[in-house]
Parts: sequence; C-alpha cells; structure tokens
Amino acid sequence: METLVASQAAYKSGDNRPAGRLVPIFAASHIEGQSNLALKLGRHAASFGETVLMLDCNDGLMMDAAGIIYSKTIADVLYNGAQLCDVKYVTSNEHFTAAAAGDADLDTALGSLAALSLSYDWVFVVPPAGCTPAHVRLASAADISLLAYDTASDDFMRAYWMIEAVRRRNPKFDPLILSMGERREAVETALMLTDTVREHLGAPPPYGGHAEDGPIAERLVDHMRDAVERTKVA
Repeated sequence: METLVASQAAYKSGDNRPAGRLVPIFAASHIEGQSNLALKLGRHAASFGETVLMLDCNDGLMMDAAGIIYSKTIADVLYNGAQLCDVKYVTSNEHFTAAAAGDADLDTALGSLAALSLSYDWVFVVPPAGCTPAHVRLASAADISLLAYDTASDDFMRAYWMIEAVRRRNPKFDPLILSMGERREAVETALMLTDTVREHLGAPPPYGGHAEDGPIAERLVDHMRDAVERTKVA
C-alpha cells in the first residue's frame, strides 16, 4: 500500500497524463447495491470519454453485477505467473476496463496495481464492507472516497466509526457520504451522522444524498471531479 501512495504522489507531479483519480467506494456494512452503485459511477465517468478502471476487491460481486465473465484475477498475477494484461477485461457495452482481485487481499491487490492505475482517468475500487487497517490505508491514499451506509437501525454509526479510524491517520479524510436503503430514513440518519461527526471529530463530510434520489451517479461524479480539481489547485 505504501507503494500505492508513493506512485500516486509521483504521478501527480507529471504533465499530460491521465487524471488518475483514485476513488474507493466504501460500504460501512454489507449493503445491497454497492456493486451497482460502482458500475453506475464507472459508466457515467466513461460517458465523457475518460478512461475508467474498475477494481473488484469484493469477491467478484461487481464483476458478476456487470455480467463480465472472467477467468484470471490479480491473484493469478501475484501467485501464478499471469500477466496484468490477462486480468483486464473490457466489454463493448460498458466502455470501461475491469479487473478482480480474486484471492488477493485488499492490501496486496492494490499495491500490485499501483503502476497500472496511473494509466486511467478514473480508478474506482470496490473493497469489502467494513473497516480494516487496509481500508484505512486505502482511504488515506485516495484522491476522494465515497462512503455508503444503510439507513436501517443505527448503521450510520458504522460510517462514523470508519471516519474516526481514518482521521486518526489522515485528519483531512473527507469522504462523500451516501445513504442507501429505506428512503424515508435518509434525511434523519444523515443529520444524525453529520451531527455526531461535528460533535466528536470536527467538520462533517459532505452528504451526497440518497442512492434513489434521481441521477445520483451524475451528481456524485461531478462532485468528485470538482473536489479533486480543487485539491490540486490548492
């Protein structure tokens, strides 16, 4: 993972290269729809003619949701002598490149793809739900992150715990928050999350809305592009 951070820093100093926006799509808990959300973001980003790499580090769930039939994974590159070109899949109807981690854990898969990721304008990573040290390191290396949580019960607190864990390493961690699940609970849980973050951690992250609120992918991609550009200018 440290290789990923170093490669990202080296990349950003170059000119006339792909934008290389690294965007993890985190899920605070197991949420139905994480893979479909990632695919919507990838498709919308690709619709501008920008190059998109989708990395499935979540047991192939995103690849299955996209209908991509694959036989080689990043684990085959690491352990079985496969080439990186063998694990990249491009379909004519999706207009993006996709790869699956397979049996490679999150840390190992991302470290091995540091150089590859720099060849794309957008690199969307779909990690497993939860918050492990690997998630924290990925969030710290990202240009911007998306953090989704379920509106059911007190699941929003899982999003809070992840923000807290990452800010211990990277105080500037400011993911775009997205609620999923029951629409009628979206506003209330978003307010509770932002109020809890404000009380204990400082400035709360921006709320991107609910997954069922109209053209959500368009709004999220536009927001992330603007946020990354503002960071580069600063």
